[in-house]
Amino acid sequence: MSRTHMKIPFLLMAILFLTATYVLAAEIPANYTVWDRMPAEAAVNVKLKVQAPVTLYAAPRSSNVSGTISVNEVVDRISCVVYTHPNRHAVKVLKATKAYKYQNSSSPQFITLYPGTIIHLLQYTGEGTYLGLWNGQLLWWLEGYNISGFTTANANSPWGVYIGEATTADLGIDFWMCLRKSDGTVGWAHPSDYPKGTFNQYWK
Repeated sequence: MSRTHMKIPFLLMAILFLTATYVLAAEIPANYTVWDRMPAEAAVNVKLKVQAPVTLYAAPRSSNVSGTISVNEVVDRISCVVYTHPNRHAVKVLKATKAYKYQNSSSPQFITLYPGTIIHLLQYTGEGTYLGLWNGQLLWWLEGYNISGFTTANANSPWGVYIGEATTADLGIDFWMCLRKSDGTVGWAHPSDYPKGTFNQYWK
């Protein structure tokens, strides 16, 4: 067999490998929507006392106004949505790591992530943890503080290294809350449009 003929199988294998790599990369969504999970430790269903006038919209990312909330008005937060960008926030696993399959479970189930696996972060979930995505499966309670090169904190025992785009700790999400007024009016508010402290939990 000539050297030229010997090279053909290797070239075909290389093309197939590159094609497979492209397909896997293409499967990572540019946008992913997470419903009813706050980008923080807070619960979704709580009462809020509003400290500034707020505009309510008919739907997330809508320009159709459905109502307004006045200063000191108390409302119920009944839902929320987070728009994320997983293909921007890749993490390469450095050592075998267990990730929760479900947010809440009396009998926790895990997925083992092995070295070399690539996962993608979705959103912050409080106390230094993140929600991630791998092979179509949500991964809960990932330790963001132990991802090397991710935030300014020094990882003590890194299980992964951040290989995604430069970002902030909140991953540049777009967060909306669904609020219900005492008169029954329901609408969506965009917290990033307002000063910090506009939406305070009401305990009475």
